[in-house]
Amino acid sequence: MLRGIISDSLCLGIFQIMNLTIFVAIRFIYMKKIISFPLIIVAIATQSVLGNNLKPFDTDSLTVNQEQAEKQIAKGKVSTLLFLGYRYTSFSEGNTSNEFVVSRGYINFTGNVSPYFSGRITPDITRGVDGDLEMRLKYCFAQYKNVDMQGFIAEPSVRIGQVHTPLIEYESKINRYRVVESYFLNRIKQLPSSDFGVTFTALLGGKIDAEYQKKVNSNHAGRYGSVAFGFYNGGGYNALERNSNKAFQWRVSVRPLPDVLPGFQTSFFGSLGKGNLPESPDWKLLGGFLSYEQQRFVITGQYYQAVGNYTGVMIDGFGIEQASQGYSLFSEVNLFKQKSSVFARWDYDEIDKNSPKYTSKYIVGLAYHIQSKSKIVIDYSFLDSSHGGIDIGILELMFELAF
Repeated sequence: MLRGIISDSLCLGIFQIMNLTIFVAIRFIYMKKIISFPLIIVAIATQSVLGNNLKPFDTDSLTVNQEQAEKQIAKGKVSTLLFLGYRYTSFSEGNTSNEFVVSRGYINFTGNVSPYFSGRITPDITRGVDGDLEMRLKYCFAQYKNVDMQGFIAEPSVRIGQVHTPLIEYESKINRYRVVESYFLNRIKQLPSSDFGVTFTALLGGKIDAEYQKKVNSNHAGRYGSVAFGFYNGGGYNALERNSNKAFQWRVSVRPLPDVLPGFQTSFFGSLGKGNLPESPDWKLLGGFLSYEQQRFVITGQYYQAVGNYTGVMIDGFGIEQASQGYSLFSEVNLFKQKSSVFARWDYDEIDKNSPKYTSKYIVGLAYHIQSKSKIVIDYSFLDSSHGGIDIGILELMFELAF
């Protein structure tokens, strides 16, 4: 009997997410209302298949159906995240460029269809190869999260679809300056920021005290840490899958002294799969991540070793995967009651130990925090490349607007 109840609840959640997706598309992409007629027919048929234990729609009135579904959507949220500004670039061979840029344009549609089931759709405006702005999908997933489970394994969740990957999502909640540059392992094409697959997450040891969450960081707020792992196509959100391999990625973060140093965490992460080419070259990665957060400052450090990468292009002329290693350091200091910050970052990446080719990237900046995530940033970055590579310096004024 219990199995039947769980099965029906799961089916109901899946059905509700289907309706959420249908009506988000109708409501926010401005499709004509008549198009919803066949979609409602599909929803009615789906619910009828699920059995008598589920509460059916009134099949005598399509209007009632649509009103019920739209009430669910009305509880959803729409938010926006924009990265835009002005950028001056200089190259080592003497060329320069300057331009106004829009580097990100998220439109987030989120909604809860029950206490445990929710969904998210995030189109992103980005610059294409020819310089035009184009829209692509960054996230599109259904999520089950049990917020009532508060044992040692707390608030477990499952996301399926186009989802976050374990490490990059974790790092983004500590380093607030994605507006300046992609995160280290994402920038060097070792880890995608999102991919098609399934991600499992949970907190360890319940939740850390409310004061720390309020004053420092409420994300991944497990008293003893958090875990995340999943299986993915492996090519990232902006590439088609070119082989049948499924990549495994994982992260384990431990907060060893929650009462003495609640802001200190040590993390281990890795990936195991194939590069996204028909030839399926190996892609193996292992690394560690240290972080310490408090109200006045944040500091992080990470190190990795890898063979190949997720795109599959890190191979030599014989098709043999190349080894690489590197590290990244980041620090932020908050000033004037946290209304402004200074920050710095250093990335170092080395390929092929026998004949090493390296790149170093240095970033320094100043930020004024307007409200919540919104801020104004002025920063300078310099990419130092070895073996005849082009050195690039960038001075920019960027606005991150979240509303």
